[in-house]
Amino acid sequence: MSLLKPSWMQRHKTLISPQTLLDSLDEAVLVIDQQEIILQANRRWLELSDGDSSIGKPLHLYLHPRDHGLWREQLDQLRKGERPVPVWLRLLSDSDLHWCELRTQPVNRDLTWPVSLTLCDITPQVRRDQQRDADHRSLSQLMANLPVMLYRARNNRNWSMEYVSEGCLEVTGYSADALVNQPRLSYGALIHPEDAGPVWDQVQEALHRRESFDLHYRIHHADGSERNVTEKGQGVYAESGTVLGVEGVIFAVDIPEAPSTQAPSWVEADLPARLQDEVKGQV
Repeated sequence: MSLLKPSWMQRHKTLISPQTLLDSLDEAVLVIDQQEIILQANRRWLELSDGDSSIGKPLHLYLHPRDHGLWREQLDQLRKGERPVPVWLRLLSDSDLHWCELRTQPVNRDLTWPVSLTLCDITPQVRRDQQRDADHRSLSQLMANLPVMLYRARNNRNWSMEYVSEGCLEVTGYSADALVNQPRLSYGALIHPEDAGPVWDQVQEALHRRESFDLHYRIHHADGSERNVTEKGQGVYAESGTVLGVEGVIFAVDIPEAPSTQAPSWVEADLPARLQDEVKGQV
């Protein structure tokens, strides 16, 4: 192979010039000096900067003003001979804003400058994350305005809570802090003694079948009254099939005589599935 390499390189040297190699990359690549002046740029940078090669200009002109401080920190570390950790920065162009992960590396290992920068466009990922966060906030606000308790619990007879939403105060009369991982007070202790056994049995049967469960039972409210609740939930499983816990939603039913057999009209059919993301975002 070593004998073939020089002749192969010679035959294809017009195809593998350094600039051609840089232009073939999906990431933007820049070379800057100690004053952050751009000395070289590849094709991908031209695309991100709307065709502005930027040669001879400082990089900060293309960064979002709120990221200038972060970029100065990167420069300070480079000037000290350190190699900064990758950071996320926003690039501004006339047509769009791009989120990029910035990585730095020396061009010559024996010299501090110049430095090459690699910018990977992560805009689609960031926008997906922002949309997911917005959905979580929207659902959290919805839950805060409804008498429902979103939860994740261990699969034991105490139903030891790992997470409960603020709606638990409306449903049980107890705050979230009072119910989460507290040995003195468990959600299981709030369930009416006559209903505790059937609730346990129905959940275990559903977990065995790997199905969701729909429960109707009574709890003791913090004010001493007896409340009817409906619970919709499902198991949380490891890859091996082991039950890790249960998660779902519990809501009070305003019927004084007996537990309801029908969910309130505002509860959507797919609500437990939608709530899974919210629980996982909180736990």
